[in-house]
Amino acid sequence: MLAHRFKSDDSAVSPVVGVILMVAITVLLAATAATFFLDFGSGNLGQSAPQAAFSFDYESGSPDTLTIEHRSGDSIRAGNLYITVSGASGASGVNGQHDFTDLDSTLADGSKITAGSQVTFSKTSDLSDATVTLNWKSPDSGKSIQLASWEAP
Repeated sequence: MLAHRFKSDDSAVSPVVGVILMVAITVLLAATAATFFLDFGSGNLGQSAPQAAFSFDYESGSPDTLTIEHRSGDSIRAGNLYITVSGASGASGVNGQHDFTDLDSTLADGSKITAGSQVTFSKTSDLSDATVTLNWKSPDSGKSIQLASWEAP
């Protein structure tokens, strides 16, 4: 007799499921709206990072030289690019950050790096264990993005 009473009394199931579904839909819509309107996850740097391809040409010698060439893509102002070197040996002051205007190049701060532009890095006698990265710094926010990297063979 008691089992029969429980089978027929299911009136509370529908409202509970409805409330749970409404809360879940509300949370999902709020998260979607926040993502869209607040621009979460875009990695916004204030200015979009340039899309460009670079090649690295390494020649061992005395001193070793590494030529970085802009192969294709957006033109980039030379003042927004810098090179970071780590693991180089043979000359002091090589490891660290270098602006394009510091390198063996005729690129001035205001000049544009376009397809075909190149810069040669030759401030050291040994790049055989070095890692070199080419970075772009946003003029608006100051945040940086790595555009290309090279590791010694």
